[in-house]
Amino acid sequence: MKPLQNIKFQFLVKVFQVVLLVIPAAIFAQQAEENEDQEIIENFARSEDSEEFTFDGSIDDLANLKKHPLNLNRASAGELAEILFLEPQQIDELQRYIQKHGKLISIYELQAVPLWDIATIKRVLPYIRVDENLQDLHVPVKDLFTKGNTQFVTRYQQQIEKTNGYLIPTDTNKQYYQGSPFRLFMRFRYTYGTQMSYGITADKDAGEEFFKRSNKRGFDFYSAHFFLRNRKQLKALALGDYEVRLGQGLIMWTGFGYRKSPAVMMIKRNGPKLRPYTSVNEFRFLRGGAFTLGFKDWEVTAFASYKLLDANVVSQTLSDTSINEEEYFSALLSTGYHRTQSEIAKREMVGQLTTGGNVSYNKRNWHIGANAVYTRYFKPYNKDLSPYALYDFSAQQLVNASVDYHVIFRNIHLFGENGVSSNGGFGLLNGAIISLDKKVDMGIVHRYYSKNFQTIYGGSFGERSHPQNEHGLYLSLSVRPVKMLQLDAFFDLYMHPWLKYLTDAPSWGNENYFQATVKPNKKSEIYLRYRFETKKRNSPLNDLPLDYVVNETRQGLRYQHRFNVTNELTISNRVETSFYSLQGNKTEVGFVIYQDIAYKKLGFPLSGNARFAIFRTPSYNSRIYTYENDVLYSFSIPALYGNGIRYYLTLRYSATRWLDFWVRWSQTFRSDTQVIGSGLDQINGNKKSEIKVQMRLRF
Repeated sequence: MKPLQNIKFQFLVKVFQVVLLVIPAAIFAQQAEENEDQEIIENFARSEDSEEFTFDGSIDDLANLKKHPLNLNRASAGELAEILFLEPQQIDELQRYIQKHGKLISIYELQAVPLWDIATIKRVLPYIRVDENLQDLHVPVKDLFTKGNTQFVTRYQQQIEKTNGYLIPTDTNKQYYQGSPFRLFMRFRYTYGTQMSYGITADKDAGEEFFKRSNKRGFDFYSAHFFLRNRKQLKALALGDYEVRLGQGLIMWTGFGYRKSPAVMMIKRNGPKLRPYTSVNEFRFLRGGAFTLGFKDWEVTAFASYKLLDANVVSQTLSDTSINEEEYFSALLSTGYHRTQSEIAKREMVGQLTTGGNVSYNKRNWHIGANAVYTRYFKPYNKDLSPYALYDFSAQQLVNASVDYHVIFRNIHLFGENGVSSNGGFGLLNGAIISLDKKVDMGIVHRYYSKNFQTIYGGSFGERSHPQNEHGLYLSLSVRPVKMLQLDAFFDLYMHPWLKYLTDAPSWGNENYFQATVKPNKKSEIYLRYRFETKKRNSPLNDLPLDYVVNETRQGLRYQHRFNVTNELTISNRVETSFYSLQGNKTEVGFVIYQDIAYKKLGFPLSGNARFAIFRTPSYNSRIYTYENDVLYSFSIPALYGNGIRYYLTLRYSATRWLDFWVRWSQTFRSDTQVIGSGLDQINGNKKSEIKVQMRLRF
């Protein structure tokens, strides 16, 4: 049967390749509006080595902006930054244009703003307006509570095939999933534009109990918030769960933030310091209260948070003759899973207090701010420090302080944040965005995070998600030589002065990226991308007492074509090849080929997306991440590896103006194995299937 499966698989590959090459030659089309957003999220999954993207609050805010668009004549840089795809230099140019020429008279005037091309204007139109209406500056409190939008979303999803975790072992000491295999999500939220929001979110992960035994309160995770913005001197008020974003994220950034991505010029962090938390990540948020006050050119932000965290708590006897015990925790757990006996035992074991603030002075062309964050745990933290983690935080409290700034001088935008931690570590991040010409932009970021620089919620620009043990220089260039062509590239050179996980020596690496995007007409977009990265890691061939490091190299080549057959039907396809090599081993070569079809007709209640993909990679090392269209507020970015096919179908039915339904079916079939996954997540079979059903009620 195995040779027959391989013959069938090879035949499918050949047929699919022919279809893929014929369709683009026969049909011209229009690019999908969400292209860049998908690329950024897909890249996030790749850099985090994760298939989940839970920071969906920003996507939710974009939907709210459609109901209450920003007035460009009065919007601040922070408010404009909530439109995720606006680059910092585009925001700068808009505000500079208004300062020089006065308020905009019409949306059409945006064509005269430098760097605002037709594609940008089309993407931003649903979220902006231009008028002299002052009503939104003085919205009565009663209207805030009665004239907004209310939304209720509920989603059920389940993997069809049962994993080993749901098989109850005869040995009661073995771990297994205590709950049912479905995941359930609910969210209620009321919003009045970006000025007010309140709501509650509840989430139960697959494998967790529901209204019984260890989880009698029902859902495993609850989150609630109340948020108010722009009420005279009160710029923001957050109660309940919220996010804090200070400076460039060096010492505090709890939400989604750009790093290296296809948007090569998105290197400066922007946005309001406070925003409501509406996602389901159970770790990167604050719980308590916060506010921002504004007085002319000054702003003051303060926040305080207390929450219980999952942790591995250890008890030890103080002495051989003592019966007293001291408790400490050796590790924090950020997954949010409470499925097995072990995970349940570690739930909410340590209290965390986080407080701090910001004072900033803001002018049109420059800004300077001072930031401070204090964190304390209510149990001693005694981390098991392996050599690579020798300088990681392992204490009961930590203080961080920093200064952030930005300066705009003509066509140069300078920005940065420089800070210290109370153990003597320091972090430096400084950059510039330079418009060399109307058609050429350049970006530079230099960062130096000492090996002993410690933060709890730091998340600034860098090779790794955490600012520590890194020295790097990032250079990017975006060129638009002719109307139909855009060239984007970046080069990042970095080194790690101390050891890393699986790298038992100081090391260095570099990453190179190039993309050529062609838009031959208004109905078509094609891009070709090449990515190359090399870094160091321990050799798997080593048989000596001490590890030595060798080169680990990843390369990727991608071709993608998106187009519209008609105004209702969009087709896109992709061919991507990955190369992985570890010095001393044979190079692995893998590929993914897929075809997407999307149907959406104005006024017609049914729309949908479908994909059929073929993939083949020698191992997980040469895996390829692919973004998939999903139900609203949910993201799927599977890592494809092995030999097989994957397909999905997502349908949306708009029953009325206030009621929508989604259903999604996806399945991965592997022809090279009879087992998928490992441990408690192992499926004893070669198929992995999932169903999602979602309802949204708006009133």
